Amino acid sequence: MNNMGEKEKNTFRTYNLRKLVQFLSLATFLALLVYLDPLTTQGQPANFFLRLSPLAGLGASLASNEWIRDYWPALLLLVGTVFMGRFFCGWLCPFGITLDLTDKLSRGWRAGVHDNTPLPMIYNGKRLKFYFLAFLLLSLFISRQMVGWFDPLSLATNTYTVLAHPYLVALLSGVLDFLQGLPVVSTLAADAQGLSHKLLFAPKEPFYRNHSLFLILFLSIVSLGLVYRRYWCRNLCPLGAILSLASMGSYFQRRVIEGCTVCGICQRGCRMGAITREGMATQAGECILCMDCQEVCPENAIRFTGKGLPRMEEVDLSRRGLVTACLLSVGSAPMWKFNFPWRSGKGGHRLIRPPGALPEEGFLAKCVRCGECLRVCKTNGLHPTVLEAGLEGAWTPRLIPRIGHCEYTCTLCSQVCPSGAIRPQELPRKQALAIGKAYIDHTRCIPWVAHARLPELQEDWKDHNCAVCEEVCPVPTKAIHFNVYKDEQGRELRRPFVREEICTGCGFCEYACPVVGKSAILVEGIQPQASVATVGAEEYAGDKMKYLFPQKVGDWGMKGKAEVYSGEKGLYEYIDGGAEPYLSYSFQEVAVASYVDSMGREILVEVWRFDDIEDAFGAYTLNRTGTEYSLGDEAFLQDNNLWVWKGEYYLSLLPSTHTVRSEDVVNIAQSLSAKLPGGMCAPPKLLKYLPTEGLIYTSIRFFHQKIVLDNIYISKKPIEENVFGLVKDTDALIGEYIIEKGIPTKKLLLIKYPNPERARKGKIRYIELRRSWGESSEALDGIVCLKSEEGFSGVFCKGSYLIVTFMSPDELWAEHYIQDVASVLPME
Repeated sequence: MNNMGEKEKNTFRTYNLRKLVQFLSLATFLALLVYLDPLTTQGQPANFFLRLSPLAGLGASLASNEWIRDYWPALLLLVGTVFMGRFFCGWLCPFGITLDLTDKLSRGWRAGVHDNTPLPMIYNGKRLKFYFLAFLLLSLFISRQMVGWFDPLSLATNTYTVLAHPYLVALLSGVLDFLQGLPVVSTLAADAQGLSHKLLFAPKEPFYRNHSLFLILFLSIVSLGLVYRRYWCRNLCPLGAILSLASMGSYFQRRVIEGCTVCGICQRGCRMGAITREGMATQAGECILCMDCQEVCPENAIRFTGKGLPRMEEVDLSRRGLVTACLLSVGSAPMWKFNFPWRSGKGGHRLIRPPGALPEEGFLAKCVRCGECLRVCKTNGLHPTVLEAGLEGAWTPRLIPRIGHCEYTCTLCSQVCPSGAIRPQELPRKQALAIGKAYIDHTRCIPWVAHARLPELQEDWKDHNCAVCEEVCPVPTKAIHFNVYKDEQGRELRRPFVREEICTGCGFCEYACPVVGKSAILVEGIQPQASVATVGAEEYAGDKMKYLFPQKVGDWGMKGKAEVYSGEKGLYEYIDGGAEPYLSYSFQEVAVASYVDSMGREILVEVWRFDDIEDAFGAYTLNRTGTEYSLGDEAFLQDNNLWVWKGEYYLSLLPSTHTVRSEDVVNIAQSLSAKLPGGMCAPPKLLKYLPTEGLIYTSIRFFHQKIVLDNIYISKKPIEENVFGLVKDTDALIGEYIIEKGIPTKKLLLIKYPNPERARKGKIRYIELRRSWGESSEALDGIVCLKSEEGFSGVFCKGSYLIVTFMSPDELWAEHYIQDVASVLPME
């Protein structure tokens, strides 16, 4: 009975513990893969699993003649394997865990003899992985790095990046799209679809070219499980071969103790076929420590420990097999070098590599075909090659602009690359790096075709002035310009051309081209990648604001050059006496430009930058009015005047005349906003404490110092002293309220001080000031009401917060709004 009880305890410890660790390992791997974008953006090492592979690290290092330091986790794994054995294969490998799941699903199709009785040994398949490893390692010296195709961690990443994740997103989207068409559940289905896209981090439904080829490869590996469980791990995995060699003399081994009846149950149930002699011996390096044998042993005669001498058998490797593998590696070298040449002429398809990619020889040597860059690409523009780069370049990443462009403000692919095939890029350097060059196909471009057919065009000739490629070009000074042609009838066509010296080859123009099918503007990759001729990284980093303005937006062109005014001195130079309110915030600089159209009308555009997001919001509140517009983090449009707040930036667009269309103003603002960093920012937290009943939202002002409050009417008598103690470290909000139609608006002021003492002093100074004017006062529940000709002013202090109302019609209104604010303020 004791023996059975001990066996049950061992069963729980081994079987359930391993299943738990496998679940956590696969869950972690998938979480790092699904949320690769946000984790990498936050600087987290989300590619950690890929850096655990000694095979990939060794292959990339030997092929490039350079030790790749980012693979230091692989060294730790090797050291752990020398001591613990092949624990990674049985407990942590995401591809091995995936095969365990597929083997379990295919159990019904697997012939029973394969699981319960050893097959007649026609050929010892376990040798294959060692011969395969020799083939791959020798190829590193004589042909090309191919280990990435067969590394299980790269295979796992591609399996879930190229297959599982896109298929799951497409399946859910299809089902939920269908349900949205049903009236009963349409709203619920729409919410569920939004939630699923957030959980799966799929802002854009992913799709990868050539995914069917990888599906065939994956299904082929899975189908081998119909012969043996973990067939890939047993017989083919080259990483398993490395870990097998490292673990042959490991301290932690399977051992059989007294009591074994040689029943053979453990041998028949071993998923790796590592047990021989009816359970008495173990093949060296083949055990993955799954401990299933310990679970099924009826005599509890199996231990995994460092004590005692294990009974080991060597895997029977033959010299002939190793020589054959080496000869195959040498003989196949010319085949891998067989390359489908890139067509160099215009109209060809030179590959566009990710920004920061090494020159082609070095790139192919270091790339481990892991697919991390494919997954992290924001626009789904990176796709795996098949034969476009020759056999040696199969499954390396390329940009396909027609599917997705290279985002101008993104460097994620260079951050996730584990091998350094894509060099890490700082944003200014990346934005000045040309990965390709665009050119225009005059036989398909709408304006160029219209120019050729202009004599036969009638009223619709204006519709052929397409400018999409120029509008979307993210290069600050625009890499696409226009050659203007005007015929005798005055018909004007703007024919685009590419300034190749500043084109970065991002492909946005090709992606956005409205021509159906093949784009009228195409991008060819260049090797090696090089900096553009103008607006280099250092110049752009030193004066970014100047390059935010596009040269032309629709019919509006920039007048002259943009001017940038930095710091206090620069702002006084720009607006002199009007600088003080902006300087009360953390002002950094303002860039100013004017846009004019053919009629001579102007739009003054200002882009203000502050050191703090809340300060940018405060400066934005000084002027904005009108109706809310969906742009940036917040925007308001009044006739054709537009104000936009986005992160640390505030945009002001003021036309010179009311005849300027608001659509033109919005287009310019959208072009600028798209180039600004930030977004998805919330207004200051103080704003949530203001009562919304009767609030005029456009009246809200967020500020720190008295200079702003001086420009707001709160009393007939001037308040010359800084009675509220408003300085840089105070946050304040003031807003107007409508009580009834026809009655003047009332105001409410909320101030957050660094400490309660300063709040109390502000309250006392304000009460003393109003009393010095001869006003009477009453106190009720801590709220002091002061009566004047203008009405009532209430003041209340709660912790570090001071609440003041102005020009209230009666005491009740003043107390009511103060109580509303006080009830939601945090306790201190």
